Amino acid sequence: MSSQFRYDGRVQSTQGQALAGASIAVLTQPAVTTTQPGSPLATIFAAATSNAATITAASWLAGVISFTFNAVPADVVPGSFIGVTAINPAGYNGIWQVTGINGLIVTVTTPFTLVAIANPGAYVSGGTVATSALPNPFFSDTLGNFSFYAAAGIFTVQLYDTLGRMPTQLVQADQNVVAGGGSGSVTSVALSMPSEFTVAGSPITISGTLAVTKAVQNPNLVFAGPTSGGAVVPTFRSLVTADLPAGIGTVTSVAATLAVPAALLSASVGGSPITTNGTIALTITLPNQTANQIFAGPSNGGPAPPTFRAIVAADLPGTLLQSVTVSLSSAQILALFTTPITLVAAPGAGFAIFPYMFIVEFFGGTVAYTDAGGAVSFSIGSASGPLASNAIFLVTVSPNKRFQTFPWPGATDTAGNPPTDENAALTISKATNNFAAGNGTAKIIVQYLVLPTT
Repeated sequence: MSSQFRYDGRVQSTQGQALAGASIAVLTQPAVTTTQPGSPLATIFAAATSNAATITAASWLAGVISFTFNAVPADVVPGSFIGVTAINPAGYNGIWQVTGINGLIVTVTTPFTLVAIANPGAYVSGGTVATSALPNPFFSDTLGNFSFYAAAGIFTVQLYDTLGRMPTQLVQADQNVVAGGGSGSVTSVALSMPSEFTVAGSPITISGTLAVTKAVQNPNLVFAGPTSGGAVVPTFRSLVTADLPAGIGTVTSVAATLAVPAALLSASVGGSPITTNGTIALTITLPNQTANQIFAGPSNGGPAPPTFRAIVAADLPGTLLQSVTVSLSSAQILALFTTPITLVAAPGAGFAIFPYMFIVEFFGGTVAYTDAGGAVSFSIGSASGPLASNAIFLVTVSPNKRFQTFPWPGATDTAGNPPTDENAALTISKATNNFAAGNGTAKIIVQYLVLPTT
């Protein structure tokens, strides 16, 4: 950087206290100072010499940019600032603060912010670096001091403080900072401000303080640009509809509708629409249903919307006494030793079947069964209750129908934990041998409970 100059300044309150963290913006000419910061912003540096480097690659990961240098200048160190230009895509260009260096790879972050860098996209080409760059605007140090280097020219140094510690939110200091030779004297300094502010103490001919305060405004006025057309200097004015976000406007009528399942509910809406003020009344009632119907999900299968239907056995709790009737053909009776018959299916893990009463209805055929030995038994896992006698199956008397009723004799299951009768089916079988010959049939009626075992 040649033909340059250094500028030193200090920011103080009207009481002379140093203002740390005040904002300094360096503007080129013609400078616009009606905003904070003003414009256009100049390129400034932290040292008299700014080295140059070329970037050969760039990448972004998790809010961090990594630049690959052709060679890393000595003044590129963690905490320093670099100015990057001429990269495609342009999102990699800007003033960055160095956070780390690993060989030729330099990682950077956005100065003075904790917001992660947005992904600029895949690197395409280009990239030049100016070291010793400074962000613009920047902050005064803990003693209120600041300095910068810039190319020779005319600049405006703009001081402002977002914390409100200065007399105004916008103070323009040093109207012209000129680099180069020559000297002179200032005999009068004046400050002019837009009409939204008032200035006291201007001009200063020897020494003094310029005080800027906000001008008074009429009620219900906002500081805004024009109501239509091109850009102009903002003024205090009344709001118009175009100032409001899209979708905000005036509601002239509000109506309500109500839809309910017609088979389950009936509904009506009162007081709708409302055009000025009022109350919308929603009424939901239950329609009449036929006798002995319940509001429940499906009686079997997968989930479905509930309806009014008749109750089924599966709806009842497992602790209610249940009953099952199973018919046995002559072929099944002849095969009870080798092929047991399931009377009640296994109830599921954590549950067991507890029989209460058995009823055997036997319908004798033309030929009586013969028995080579072995009781007819009812079993749940390893718990078993045999018939005291198989005689009911061994007759052909007329009428050929007999009943035998007996309670569950009780059984103890000691086969393990959980016991074998948990989640086990209730079956009928025969021990030792099958019946022979015979052609009668039977019905087995069981009354039982299903209870949890945990």
